[in-house]
Amino acid sequence: YLTYMNDVYLTFNIPNFTDSVAERMSSCKRYFYDNGLLSNFLINAETKLLENIVAVNLIERYGKEEDRVFFYNKGIEVDFYIPDEGMAIQVSYSIKDLETKERETDALIKLSKVLPCRRLLIITFDEESVLQIDNHSRIEVIPVWKWLLMLR
Repeated sequence: YLTYMNDVYLTFNIPNFTDSVAERMSSCKRYFYDNGLLSNFLINAETKLLENIVAVNLIERYGKEEDRVFFYNKGIEVDFYIPDEGMAIQVSYSIKDLETKERETDALIKLSKVLPCRRLLIITFDEESVLQIDNHSRIEVIPVWKWLLMLR
């Protein structure tokens, strides 16, 4: 059924960024093209809806080719990684909570030590700042509306 949902453009997959092609295809994250459909299945899911909007717009911008947009899950999980841009993105409704902020920033910093990352982003609902974690790690926190306008 999942293949059928992809075939009729209800959903799409984003593969894991791994060396193994089999693992890349077998461990995918699934997103809906329509947030309205997704919201029918979720309760209190602001972050998931926000992540879905980001995924749809990344696919719109970079294309559905299998080697353009990824997520990363090897000991840490990063929502999106775009190798051609050297960009890693975490999506969180809010990072006002210290534990959430640390989880999101730690994942981006750890990824930047493993893969080449020129730009680290946390996309939120309405927060904006620049976090200087250490001398080398600069993380932009940007509201989703501003990020969507930057894509145009």
